[in-house]
Amino acid sequence: MTGRERILAAVRHEEGDRVPVSPRVHAWLYGEYGDERLETLLEHLPEMDPMHCVPSPTPNYLDGFPDDAGDYDLPDVTVEQTRRREGAFTVVERTFHTPAGDLSDTTRIPPPNGEYGLLPNPVRKRHLLEEPDHLERLPFLFPPVRREHPELHRARELMGDRGVVLAWVHSALDHMAGFARSMSELMIDYYVHRPFFEELLALCHRRSLEELGAALEAGAEAVFGSWYFNSLSAGWSPAIFREVFLPQLRDHVALTHRYGALYDYYDDGRLAGTMEMIADAGVDVLETCTPPPVGDFDLEHAKGTIGDRTTLKGYVDLLYVVRQGTPELIDRTVRRAMEAAKRGGGFIIGSSDSFRDGTPPENIRAYFRACLDYGRYEA
Repeated sequence: MTGRERILAAVRHEEGDRVPVSPRVHAWLYGEYGDERLETLLEHLPEMDPMHCVPSPTPNYLDGFPDDAGDYDLPDVTVEQTRRREGAFTVVERTFHTPAGDLSDTTRIPPPNGEYGLLPNPVRKRHLLEEPDHLERLPFLFPPVRREHPELHRARELMGDRGVVLAWVHSALDHMAGFARSMSELMIDYYVHRPFFEELLALCHRRSLEELGAALEAGAEAVFGSWYFNSLSAGWSPAIFREVFLPQLRDHVALTHRYGALYDYYDDGRLAGTMEMIADAGVDVLETCTPPPVGDFDLEHAKGTIGDRTTLKGYVDLLYVVRQGTPELIDRTVRRAMEAAKRGGGFIIGSSDSFRDGTPPENIRAYFRACLDYGRYEA
């Protein structure tokens, strides 16, 4: 079978020739080869059945920073942006002059390849929505949604039958509301500024659905829905997840299925308290199924409770097993994962998040060897 056939069979809960092998590898690729492009993956990881995610072509100015203030695609908005050095950090300060008033933020960007890691995350020292009554200004920071998706089509041509290409779409909170306002403030807002909280989430949810619809109109056959800001690991409760986030997830899944596409739900944190809700929403794939001590996912229990409704993907701990463990530990972990979840299809073995730079080459080889050895189905 081809990698594409193998993945689609697993999603249909069919036993193919073997369990698809699709770990997240972008950080490891960057560390080993200096980039994380699909071409690099296809060249250096022939054993892998890739599930490659392609970001939206529409800029997200809550998440990223153009090099120059003149590069923002924001009608009716004037942008002031400065960059300065603060020790090893680059500090970006921005002010957006919108027709409804100004919004400003300050972000410290640590240097790559140093003590903060290979690709460290920026740190927001000041968020755009410091005041709830500034919400009417935020929609002006959303550029027009781009309907063409050339990178999606380019990736599908490169991929061929090796695997599946997914359009990357964020939840209303993930990289949107959760970057416009601090997550701790949003958790307080749920109780103290509830109308503001609901209006902000509704605004970003509409935006998320618009980008999702554009990707589907452009021909996406699968969607990578990023929801880790909504995770219990971020601090939300199962009750809030059910009340606030689950209806938004149902909207995502319903729109995706209307186009005949697949929905892959991503949360690399704790899932034990939400996995049944997520499965009931109709997602086709649930990842990353992170086990203890980082997560709380019991693979055998999940297979028995939601394994007939959704395909489980991921599981193998990137840090304590693959990066810091031994080939023998990796072999045992993969074997037990296959024993717990491969029967009847519905399982794609992967990782708890991307393999990291510094992972010993022998451990990477041991992972793929074990996946191929223990993942085969009986003829």
